[in-house]
Amino acid sequence: MASYVEDLVKCGFLEMKLPRKQRKLTHKIWKRKWFVLRRKSPRGQPRLEYYLTEKACSEGRHRTSISLEDLTSVSHAHSRTHNHSFLLVGMEIKLFLSADTEKESLEWIQLIKELVLPEPKLYPSVQAGDIYGLYEVNVIPTEDSDRLELTGNYLMTVRKEYLCLHSAKTGERVQEWELDHLPRFRLQRLSHLQDLDKVLTFQAGRGCKTGEGHFKFLTQRGREILDCVKLQTQKLANMRQPLPHERHRRPSIDSVPCTRSSENETVDSLTSNSFS
Repeated sequence: MASYVEDLVKCGFLEMKLPRKQRKLTHKIWKRKWFVLRRKSPRGQPRLEYYLTEKACSEGRHRTSISLEDLTSVSHAHSRTHNHSFLLVGMEIKLFLSADTEKESLEWIQLIKELVLPEPKLYPSVQAGDIYGLYEVNVIPTEDSDRLELTGNYLMTVRKEYLCLHSAKTGERVQEWELDHLPRFRLQRLSHLQDLDKVLTFQAGRGCKTGEGHFKFLTQRGREILDCVKLQTQKLANMRQPLPHERHRRPSIDSVPCTRSSENETVDSLTSNSFS
């Protein structure tokens, strides 16, 4: 099951318009199949897979894979019989698909575009300096985010000693948390059918300027944020460790080396349950 979800973006039933040769055999124009959209990973390029059933997918049987690497467009399509159809076009692909609802159709189109045909994004100027990562996030309301009046979209940066939030419009820094005082992070899938958006949760400790708190963000780059925070926190911990020749030195009254260190605990949860 791990290999089934590790690069999953979205899955669900779609109807596929069959090639003319297959129509002669089945006497059908459209056929319902279980589709899986997968991102680029060590297992392969971005691709769309389909199976006879959801069970066949979970068991890895009867898989057909369509590479999206050379996809040139994805858009709504007109159909006399299917109101929620869309079309994928590429160098070697022309695929008509149809979802059960307009909402589902829009989500498939959006996710495929974001995965294979992303539009260039312009970010506001964020104060330069020790920035190790810049990410888009959306605040999920909690008691503590309400207390700090955090709402809507922000840019999140990982810096040498801080995790910061910036205005998505101006780039101005609006909040910051000391990395040394963020004891726990957690990453969750938003839904078992969609794995692009993740819920990033972290706990702020007493040492933070914001005080203790519980904060949640919706982001498509949760894993990158976790990896960046973990790397930077480890660097801070290593910087504070005494040098080898100082470890066995008996400290004098006037000189006591600082050995304080901290490392974030990161938990990657792939359950679809939300935090309470």
